[in-house]
Amino acid sequence: MVTPAPGSREQEVAPDRAQPPIRWPHFDRASVGLVALWAVGGFVALFLPALLVSPAADTAPARDVWTAFAVTVAGALVMVGAATLLWRRKGDASVLVMGAVPAFATIAGGAILTASKLTGT
Repeated sequence: MVTPAPGSREQEVAPDRAQPPIRWPHFDRASVGLVALWAVGGFVALFLPALLVSPAADTAPARDVWTAFAVTVAGALVMVGAATLLWRRKGDASVLVMGAVPAFATIAGGAILTASKLTGT
């Protein structure tokens, strides 16, 4: 029996897999940056107004309350802007919905807190 030379030996072919190999997603830097910008907008919209007007206070000066609400709206607009840009990059409407709905809920919550701080109830 003669052993074939290494160059003439047939290539060993791997059998077909029952499951294709897992392809992990690779996010591009711009998308990660937009998600980080969205998170910064959320931080600005939620936590910076609490530094201006304490959530535990029954009333506060009207100027401070309106400033806190303006900061909330500005942070929410950053969130909507980042979600819109990410939607335009990816073309997936769910990205816009998941990014914009929390922003609008933040504005609604800010309006409720503004009204309660101004009326003292």
